[in-house]
Amino acid sequence: MKAFLFTFLIFTYFISLSQDYYNLAKKSFNEGDLEVARHHINKQLRQKPTSEDYFLSGMIHEAEGKNLRALADYEAVVKKEPYNLEAFFQKGVIYYNSASCREAIKDFTYVIDHHQNASTHAIYFANDPLGAKGTFITSLQSMVGRVYQYRGLAYYKIGNLDAALQDFNTSFEFDTLPEYYINRSQLYVKLNESSLAKNDLRAAIKLEPENYLAWYNLVLIDESVTLPPSLMKLEAFSPMLNLIGANAYEQGKYGLSASYFTKAIENNPKDELAILNRGKALLKTGAFKQARADFFDALQLNKQNIEVLYLVGNAFFYEKNFKEAIAFYEQYLSVDRGYANVWYNAAIAYLSFGETDPVCSYLKNASLLGMSKADEMISKQCRTQ
Repeated sequence: MKAFLFTFLIFTYFISLSQDYYNLAKKSFNEGDLEVARHHINKQLRQKPTSEDYFLSGMIHEAEGKNLRALADYEAVVKKEPYNLEAFFQKGVIYYNSASCREAIKDFTYVIDHHQNASTHAIYFANDPLGAKGTFITSLQSMVGRVYQYRGLAYYKIGNLDAALQDFNTSFEFDTLPEYYINRSQLYVKLNESSLAKNDLRAAIKLEPENYLAWYNLVLIDESVTLPPSLMKLEAFSPMLNLIGANAYEQGKYGLSASYFTKAIENNPKDELAILNRGKALLKTGAFKQARADFFDALQLNKQNIEVLYLVGNAFFYEKNFKEAIAFYEQYLSVDRGYANVWYNAAIAYLSFGETDPVCSYLKNASLLGMSKADEMISKQCRTQ
């Protein structure tokens, strides 16, 4: 009797211990302690693992960046439970992230076709391939809209744009999120439907006014977009300020362009591109001294950028300080003799300075490099040569 009781107690102890391993692994995973979570779940898997054990192991593997091992765990789950839609969903995400889009489509389709009959409403962790949420807590039922989005993205990647659009549209029947609009906008761009793309991006911004990705994509397809002052102050938007500043410059809005670059510089005083481009914008506004200051600052940050020498020369040229302009043009030409504009500007500077000897040879060099304007000057200035 005592032997039986001892055996029963040992059996009960190991069952309790097995349950503890799973709970400890789950607790550590939820707290972000992946090493401890892995230690406990491995002990659990050495017992008689259930589909729940394999699923948690898969989630831990994903969090560790070991997606192929996670995939094996999820396959073990569906082998034990052929209708475990959470596992099919996680498999689809891994296939999508590994560019195995056709396999991802199969798994996402399985979830879509069977989610209405699913008996599970478990809360679990999910990885977001859209990149908007990272890892987050959800339930399968609340994921249906996202599954349509993911399958739409997979269709997009393999070039089935009609199927992608249908899935993107269907996802809005379940939820309305900024990333849904952003994803569909990219498809509209691919379909040359820029007006629809802009509408989607503006809808995303209306839902989330500080959504960087929505603003960035809108700026790419609509050069007239201006960034609200409140967003210009945010450091996260600093990289976009360069793009918007460049758009304003191309539209001839040089003062506005300079203001965007100024804000970018305030966010990052060592932003070489912003400093250089603000100098170019200021040059167009006639603020030659301020432009030169920016060019010299840019040169301090990158002494290899010889374009600055040409730009400084231009700043002096526009001030009609031709002697100084020539000095910087010559510095540039001592390093790079393949830029027609420098030869031409230097020739005009020499001519304006009253020194005519180098003019024709400089114009001819510009002509040889393809500048038709130099040919016109040669016909006027170099008839006897």
